Amino acid sequence: MAAPHSLPLSSASQAITSQSQQTLVRQIGSRTVADRYNDAQTMLNALNARRASKGLAPLALDPNLTAVAFEHAADMAVRSYFDHNTPEGVSPFGRMDKAHVAYGYAGENMALDQSTGAAELALWQSQEHRDNILGSHYVKVGIAAVNTTDGLIFVEDFTD
Repeated sequence: MAAPHSLPLSSASQAITSQSQQTLVRQIGSRTVADRYNDAQTMLNALNARRASKGLAPLALDPNLTAVAFEHAADMAVRSYFDHNTPEGVSPFGRMDKAHVAYGYAGENMALDQSTGAAELALWQSQEHRDNILGSHYVKVGIAAVNTTDGLIFVEDFTD
């Protein structure tokens, strides 16, 4: 799947993050990116159904991890890239550290697809992503979904 390529980026980028009515919003320059909460919730339900089918406990949706996931998804959407690391080289673990998220185990899944169902299936069919979904040491997850001109970007951040 291709990374987003036609999104505008203002040279002035100030991030404003708020949570109201379960919606995260980030303002970067003149572009506003909003979390697609219902898509993220659908992804959480599918993820926990996959875990239940294997006898694993459901993951709890963590607001701090969700904020970390959303910040990364919004950044990728606005700056037109698709990678676990930012263009500056900040990894998922660096983003979690910056947000003061404590973890012993951590992982990240990402998908870019046309629908929530297609993204969920693509993650499930990838062994590395499936290992995160079924990781028995994980108990919390943050999930974000943002819309781009190329489809939906999903970020799932997992911790113990």
